[in-house]
Amino acid sequence: MSNTILLDDTFYRLPSSDRYEHVLNLVKKGASVWTLADAEGCLIIDLGSDKVLPIWPAETLATAWGEKDYQGFNSLEINAADWAEKWLPGMQNDGFSVGVAPNLAGECIVSSAEEHAADLQG
Repeated sequence: MSNTILLDDTFYRLPSSDRYEHVLNLVKKGASVWTLADAEGCLIIDLGSDKVLPIWPAETLATAWGEKDYQGFNSLEINAADWAEKWLPGMQNDGFSVGVAPNLAGECIVSSAEEHAADLQG
């Protein structure tokens, strides 16, 4: 078994709040986030009351998550500056939420784009 899978498994086992804080800290330091996209655009998960864009702190995590239910989607890198300056304002305008680092069971902290942007500033 490779270290990458072990690291992914370890990351996925962290509580949602720890995964959220980890991603915030990485983005504050200038790290990219990763989401899933296909020819039609980014994966948006409809939770009824929320339309959620899932993000992860590493390409391997996004890819591993998408392999189960989202064949045909590929990882898409979003650099930290674009995430904060373009994506979050656009998502706020469109009413989309952010699902930060869902684990393989789909559990994660979901926040509005506005709340997520405020957390990045904090």
